[in-house]
Amino acid sequence: MADLTKEYTDMKDIKHKVEHFTIPADDRNSTEQIMEELLHALTRRPGKRIMA
Repeated sequence: MADLTKEYTDMKDIKHKVEHFTIPADDRNSTEQIMEELLHALTRRPGKRIMA
């Protein structure tokens, strides 16, 4: 398996820990759920908390 990065530095020079997930390619339900959660996280308004 590839050596994946454990943290990244954003444009404001702030370091963030990275967590990687793998799912089977044939698991369509999990893939759709992860894509929806990712879209929600990337399009949320600043200051709003993500509800689990």
